[in-house]
Amino acid sequence: MTATYQDIDVEFSHTDKLYFPEEGITKRDVLEYYERISGRLLPHLENRPVTLHRFPDGIDSDGFYQKQSPDYFPHWIETIEVEKREDGEIQQLVNCKDVRTLLYLVNQGTLTFHPWLSEKDDLEKPTRAVIDLDTEGEQNDLVKKAALRVMDALEDKKQAFELCTTGSSGYHVIIPLKAERTFDDIRKELQDFCKELAGDFPELLTVEHRKNKRQGRIYLDVARNAYAQTAVAPFCLRALPEAPVATPIDPDELSRNDMEPRRYTLKNIFRRLAQKG
Repeated sequence: MTATYQDIDVEFSHTDKLYFPEEGITKRDVLEYYERISGRLLPHLENRPVTLHRFPDGIDSDGFYQKQSPDYFPHWIETIEVEKREDGEIQQLVNCKDVRTLLYLVNQGTLTFHPWLSEKDDLEKPTRAVIDLDTEGEQNDLVKKAALRVMDALEDKKQAFELCTTGSSGYHVIIPLKAERTFDDIRKELQDFCKELAGDFPELLTVEHRKNKRQGRIYLDVARNAYAQTAVAPFCLRALPEAPVATPIDPDELSRNDMEPRRYTLKNIFRRLAQKG
């Protein structure tokens, strides 16, 4: 099976392979999903180094993360040169900037794309920040309250933000930035913001990174705001039962009883998008 994008033929193989066996979702279904969602997804990937989470045999087999773009990727796959801080090694990470690249990577078994928070023009300075709110066990109602507290505080500071389910176990509050300050500066500012917020709501929120010290409170996690760290891109599938999708939502949707991090899936996401307009 072959399709042509920008005068390049992209071959798709083993399209009948079951990727989500319980739901009967095949590799073809996943390819079709990513082609259809590409207009919404690609702006979150373009010009950012991307880590690929690959499951070439479906979610019931072991997946793996891939950073370095392998030699066998075709010449038209653009890469971004990055330096590993720990040893100075130079790596080439994929720049997923168009549909043909996206679908080639999906054909290679990529289910989820994890872009950097900075862009290729200045990898040291982020263009987005993330406050990560994860549930532990049956804490969905608590984590929704926590997200509302975070967003209320950002609104008080007149700071723009977006809210996104992770498709896994929590929510991301995403803050758009200009590439003007370093990761260290941004992370310190977020740490101070979260520490103050946790002090205002000590029964609900904590900045304690040790789980045994949290006492059921919601952890305000800003650790991923660092060089070479990533966050799942909105509209990506997750390698979990029912094929959940990381989905942007409106803050007022948190009040819905049925809202939870895996609310939207491959099978219902386009109905939601049609309703949202």
